[in-house]
Amino acid sequence: MSTIPAPSPLHGIYFKLSALVLFCTMDAMVKALGGTYGSFQMMLFRSGIALLPVAVMIWHAGGIGAVRSTRPGLQALRVVIGICSMFGFFYVFPRMPLVDAYAISFASPLFMVALSVPILGEPVGWRRWTAVAVGFVGVLVMLDPFGIQFHVISLVVLAATFCYALSTVMVRLLSRHDKDVVTLFWFALCASLVSLVGAIPEWKWPPAMDWVWLITLGLLGGFAQILITRAWRLAPAAVLAPFDYASIVLAVAFGYLWFREQPSWTVWYGLPLVIGSGLYILYRERVRARERKKAAAP
Repeated sequence: MSTIPAPSPLHGIYFKLSALVLFCTMDAMVKALGGTYGSFQMMLFRSGIALLPVAVMIWHAGGIGAVRSTRPGLQALRVVIGICSMFGFFYVFPRMPLVDAYAISFASPLFMVALSVPILGEPVGWRRWTAVAVGFVGVLVMLDPFGIQFHVISLVVLAATFCYALSTVMVRLLSRHDKDVVTLFWFALCASLVSLVGAIPEWKWPPAMDWVWLITLGLLGGFAQILITRAWRLAPAAVLAPFDYASIVLAVAFGYLWFREQPSWTVWYGLPLVIGSGLYILYRERVRARERKKAAAP
């Protein structure tokens, strides 16, 4: 009789990569719609529509009682930090090239690895530190720092990136105490309420086709949030963080195909370093999984 293999950090990596595809698609839609609608209005669709798949999860978990948190203070702090991060990114995507925004946001793996040590107490070996550093070098090559003028909007991206990294590490911490559905529900609900208040003065009634786009934006964000929350439960933050680099591929593709943004030649030199670092982390996790299995064998 065959048995279903237990979830492992490798499953967390697969969930992470799937979430990145959905998030990148959503970000491109935010950029496309940002010239018409305000940040809070788009956030309202992002968070409000996300409540639908979360409601299904609550039903499967046994009802509304399933969203009671054992760490309400920590959940509240995570909600505040997450909303700050979301607003920052929704604000900047329509105002700067998508590739530039992503390049700056790739400081998040360094923030995550650094934060995972004091907050989560997760050990980080020299091999993973080296892989993260190599990936960040690749990001710097693609970023071409001497060709970008840093100004206030870039600082907003950097602040949103730090909030994203801190929020993500806190999701990992909360996964030790609360179920995924608890974290997803409270963030989606509170973000929807905050966005509703902020959207009232800037509201524009969408035409029929834009309703489709905005609802799709919300569904992408909702399912991506479910996948990413599951990923952080299955794998350590330091293992998953380098895979954020992979989204630069989609950022370049969306920027060129959708917005006619031309990536610089440095992108093609940096991409191998970025992808290589992520693949090396995956390889090291496979090696460690085999070693754990061998050690557990009688």
